[in-house]
Amino acid sequence: MITAVKVGTEELSAPPFFFGLGSCFVSNLDPYLDEWGYEYQFNPLGTSFNPISIAKQLRWIFYKQELSPTFNHQGIFHQLDAANKWQDESETALEEAIHRAQGEVLEYLDQPGKELVLIISLGTAHAWFKEDQLVNNCHKLPGQFFQRRLLSKEEIVAKWKHTLQLLPENVKIIFTVSPVRYTRIGLQENFLGKSILRTAIEELLTSPNAVYFPSFEIINDELRDYAYFESNGTHPNKKAIEVVMERFKTFLHL
Repeated sequence: MITAVKVGTEELSAPPFFFGLGSCFVSNLDPYLDEWGYEYQFNPLGTSFNPISIAKQLRWIFYKQELSPTFNHQGIFHQLDAANKWQDESETALEEAIHRAQGEVLEYLDQPGKELVLIISLGTAHAWFKEDQLVNNCHKLPGQFFQRRLLSKEEIVAKWKHTLQLLPENVKIIFTVSPVRYTRIGLQENFLGKSILRTAIEELLTSPNAVYFPSFEIINDELRDYAYFESNGTHPNKKAIEVVMERFKTFLHL
């Protein structure tokens, strides 16, 4: 049974619909929101991790900002603002597929009279650049093309404050930080990136439409036992996901 939803302290006037962007948290939500009876779509350009790429995707959706030009490597065109699957031998076919994805999202979001709850899951403040272009995904291209840099809280906040101003008034935003550990860059670097995300989000909560859901804290504090992680020690397992989703359901007062 669909019930009223609260985002923070605000009870929405009617059952909303949901849209997610970012890390695996937004894909994990899919079967749960379906079970609870709510419309939901997520990540039209694939899973994303760094906050500036996620903000750019929001502007691509709501403000129709163009993505970066495609990159041709050995006859394959890559859209580096999107996940690895967005590559093709034909630049035209790739651009048409991206345009269709944008159109499908805009059609879904065109629901007059209903309030949209936007779920943003940030993965890491570590980002990869190709020359001066920040990329969403390196597409398994040769490592010499890219340099990794830690984004600052200030540049994340500046980009997101600009992006939030472009969103429609009916949008409510739930921020969260992914609990997945990025062990490839080392645990110290992983937690440094997470802390930057958390402090950046705190500054963005000055927006009356934005709240924070503590999925990172639930996994890393309440469920800190490795029994709640997959065998690789980085990804929360099914049991942990179920706990987080039940907490999210309570968070929304469903």
